[in-house]
Amino acid sequence: MTSFKKIILFSTLLITNLSWAQETPIVNSGVYHSISDGLKEPEKVEILELQSVQDLDSLNYLTEFVKLKSLSLIDFHFTTAPEAIARISWLKELKFIKDDFYTIPTSYAKLQNLEKVEFIYDTHLNVESALNFVNKLPHLKELRIEGLPGPSFSENTLFPSQLRVLSLRNNHLNLLPAGISKLDSLEILDVGNNEFFELPSFMENLTQLNTLYLDQQPFLRFDMAFNSINRIKALKNLHLEGNHLKPQEVYSLKKEHLYRVFLDEKNLLFNSPYQPH
Repeated sequence: MTSFKKIILFSTLLITNLSWAQETPIVNSGVYHSISDGLKEPEKVEILELQSVQDLDSLNYLTEFVKLKSLSLIDFHFTTAPEAIARISWLKELKFIKDDFYTIPTSYAKLQNLEKVEFIYDTHLNVESALNFVNKLPHLKELRIEGLPGPSFSENTLFPSQLRVLSLRNNHLNLLPAGISKLDSLEILDVGNNEFFELPSFMENLTQLNTLYLDQQPFLRFDMAFNSINRIKALKNLHLEGNHLKPQEVYSLKKEHLYRVFLDEKNLLFNSPYQPH
């Protein structure tokens, strides 16, 4: 075969392979959506997303998934979070989404390896029960409690002191709980889509805070809020999408060049390890 024919053949194979790769769906390895599918190859299950579980006994099989890192429970229509989860002591992430339970079993304190916990649109959630649970987790870095039907946090609410990411998004909050001021390691605070009138002076105590979400704030007096924002020494990114603010208005209030301000809603999903719901 001549060199020219070899080049033509190689080019044809390359184009064919590229076309096949583009048409072949990418399989998200390790992600399963039912316990029965996971039990077919339990050693491969890393992420389990369970929707509308009806059979509580089936959750006893969760201990078969020895590599399970992340568990999501979606549309769970029982009044208490399932006890079976407490036996997955190696779990890293636990997500509750649109569930109907009120309380968290005390046995969840055994989940000592959890680094991330989410409660998203769990409208019956007893916040005190949830916080009793998460405050017993020594390695928790990220906590999201979002979409509650009304203000559910007292001024003295305490959060895990080692948190790096906290989201209280979309909770109809009028005031930020003063307990946030004690989070010395907090890097990202998402309090978007709430109903603040002002920001507390303790914001300047958050010495590690580099990203703040204040998007969708219909009542916030930004001319006053920037007095607190400008005192956050480590701030790098400020999200103000959906507030109908003009760039010249914002830039007259902010510290010049010390942090970026996002006003366009497409930037809510800017390239960051943290993504708001």
